[in-house]
Amino acid sequence: MNAPMVITRYESITSRALPLAVVFVVSLGYGVVLPILPFMLAHALGEAERVTIAWHTGLLTGVYMLALFLFSPLWGYISDRVGRRKVILLGLAGFSGAMLWFAMVSDLLFVYGSRVLAGVFAAAVVPVVFAWVSDMETPRTRAQAFAWLSAASAFGFLFGPALGGWLASAGVAGQDAAPELPFYAAALLSGAVWLAAYRFFPENVSRHAGSEFESRTPSLIWLLVLSLLAMLGLGGYEVSLALQGQQVLNLQPREIGWMFAECSLVMILVQVFVLAPLLQRIGSGLLAPGFLAMAIGVALLPYAANYPAMMIGVGLVAAAAGMLIPTLVYLVSLAAGSAPGAAIGKQTAAANLGQAVGSAAAGWLFAVHIEMPFWVIAGLLGLGAVAALHVSNTLKRMGINGLGLKSEKME
Repeated sequence: MNAPMVITRYESITSRALPLAVVFVVSLGYGVVLPILPFMLAHALGEAERVTIAWHTGLLTGVYMLALFLFSPLWGYISDRVGRRKVILLGLAGFSGAMLWFAMVSDLLFVYGSRVLAGVFAAAVVPVVFAWVSDMETPRTRAQAFAWLSAASAFGFLFGPALGGWLASAGVAGQDAAPELPFYAAALLSGAVWLAAYRFFPENVSRHAGSEFESRTPSLIWLLVLSLLAMLGLGGYEVSLALQGQQVLNLQPREIGWMFAECSLVMILVQVFVLAPLLQRIGSGLLAPGFLAMAIGVALLPYAANYPAMMIGVGLVAAAAGMLIPTLVYLVSLAAGSAPGAAIGKQTAAANLGQAVGSAAAGWLFAVHIEMPFWVIAGLLGLGAVAALHVSNTLKRMGINGLGLKSEKME
C-alpha cells in the first residue's frame, strides 16, 4: 500500500495558482490577435478586396485551432510518459517564441507559419493543464476546479482583445511600430509565467487513480461530438463578429476589442458565480438550454444595427458558452472513468477541430453573404440542443450527472 500523500500549504498554493496563470496567458495570447488580424491583413495585402481579407482572417484563425486539434492528443500521450510539468514548460516556451515570430514577420506565408507554431505549442499547455487538475482533484472538487480554469481562460480572453485593440490603435492611425506591440507584450508575459512555472510548478501525483468506474465509451463519444459542435459555433461566431464589426458597423480595433472583452467578462461571471452550483443540481441538464441560448444569441447578431445591440447579442452568446464549455469538459472527465487525461486530450482535439472548421467556414461564408455565417451557426447549435437532450438522458441513466458518480452516492 502506498504511503498517504501529504500536501503542504506551499504545494497547495502552487498546484492551484500556477495552472490558472498558465491557462490565462495562453488564452491572452490567442485573444490579442483577434481584433487586429483584419487590419494586419489589410496592411500586408495592400489593396486586397474585402473578400480576400475575410478569407485569410478565417483561415489564420482556423489553422491555429487545427494545430491544436492535431497535436493535443500527441502532447497528452507524451505527458503521460514524461510528466505533465515538462510538457507544460516546453509548450509555454514554444508559445512565447511563436508570438515573437508573429510580431516580426510581414510575409503572408510566415504569418501562417507563426500561427501554426503557436497552435502546436498551445496544444502542449491547455489540455495538459486540465489533465493535471483532473489528476489532482477528486470528482467532487473537480467541477469547481474546472470552472476556475475556464474562468482563467475567459479572463485571458477578456484582456487579450482589449490589450490588442488598445496597443494597436496607434498603428491603425498610421504608426507602423504599434501593431506589433500586443504580440511582444503577450510573448513577454508568457515568458514570465514560464519562469514561475519552472521555479514552482511541481510534478503531479494522481490522487484518485483507479478509484473511478471504467470509461463509458458511447456517452464519451457523444460528449466529444457536442464539444466539437459547441466550439464550431464559437469559432464561427468569433470570426463573424470581428468581420461584422470591421466591415458592416465600421468599428475600430478598440471597439471590436471591447466586444470580445464583454464576451469574456460575462463568461467569467457565469463560471465563477453560477456554474458550479448549477452543475451540482442540474448536471448534464445544462447542455440543451446552453446550446439553445447560444443559438438564439447568434441568430440575433446579424440584425444588430448598432454597437449597443451587438453587445446584447454578444452577452447572450457568452453566457451560454460560459456554461457549455466547462460543463462538457467536466462530464468528459467523469465519463472517462480512470483515464481522464486521455479523454480530455480527445475532447480538446474535438473542440479545436470544431473551432478550426467554424473559423475557416465563417470567413468563407461571410465573403459569400454577410448574414450567412450567423444563420448556419445558429442552425447547427439548434441541432446541438436536440442532441444534447438525448445525451443528457443517457448520462442520467448511466449515473453520470452533476457530481455524477454512483460510488459517491452509495458511500
